[in-house]
Parts: sequence; structure tokens; C-alpha cells
Amino acid sequence: MKNTKKVTLEDYRGMIKDGDISVHLTRDQKAMILKTYDYGLNELTEIDEMLLSAVIRQLKAAIDQ
Repeated sequence: MKNTKKVTLEDYRGMIKDGDISVHLTRDQKAMILKTYDYGLNELTEIDEMLLSAVIRQLKAAIDQ
């Protein structure tokens, strides 16, 4: 049977510790963040989505350390 429980931020808060993180972003990644902020997720191309996913992976790796 499929789990239908909605996942919330509270479900993740217990997994992380407080503190700052740092990541190195390329020029293209920085531009992608600005484009996403200005125009929203629905306006991203497939390549844009791949760049944004790379940023999210970097952030996740830094958070998981």
C-alpha cells in the first residue's frame, strides 16, 4: 500500500543541525538562481532545470556534512 502521508518541513528539521554552510557556484549556476527567482520554475528549460538541480545537489551535500 502506498504511503499517503504528506511530507512537511517539520519532517526534515530533526535531520539537520544549526549553522552556516558554504558552496561554490559557477557563473552559470548563479545566473540560473537569479533567472529562477525572477521568472519562476515554470519558465525553466530542460537545461535550466539541470543547472538548478546541480545547485540543489551542492546545497544538499553541504547540509548533509
